[in-house]
Amino acid sequence: MAKNPAVITNVNVRIEKHGDERALAVDINVVTSTSNTALDHFDKELRKSLFRKPVRGEQQSLPTIGDHLTEIKIPSLEPLKVGHQFKGFELQIDGELENTQPIFLVDVALKKFVITPKEGGSVELKFKASANVDPDEVAELTEALIRENVVLSLTPGKTEEEQQQEDLAA
Repeated sequence: MAKNPAVITNVNVRIEKHGDERALAVDINVVTSTSNTALDHFDKELRKSLFRKPVRGEQQSLPTIGDHLTEIKIPSLEPLKVGHQFKGFELQIDGELENTQPIFLVDVALKKFVITPKEGGSVELKFKASANVDPDEVAELTEALIRENVVLSLTPGKTEEEQQQEDLAA
């Protein structure tokens, strides 16, 4: 997900123990809207379970790109909690204004997803992003929480194998 508008709803600062060492960590609660194609990261069949093609008379006036699953299959369905957890992501949080310094977090775990299908083929995603941080990053994250509206970019991190190959090449 690149440069997606989002809202930070909470930042929780906590201590993690790594053996005898104590490390500063945060849990960032995020809400964003994105294309329903993001559901393919959870399960290839999830999008087809939640969305369907429009029938005659329901056709959206907006052009659709790719798969035309734009109508909610079960409108009465409550938001769906998904137990997936993704690790090793890189998270960039930018302000909506160009003069704000971006916040970069690495080795971020994404979890506690709640998916709400929206008409037109989008989904609202609520999730928790957890990472180890330093005190300066905590201050930056609290400023982002106060601003509330941010621009979020998520990038899958490198696998250990990719990192080792990159280290050998250097």
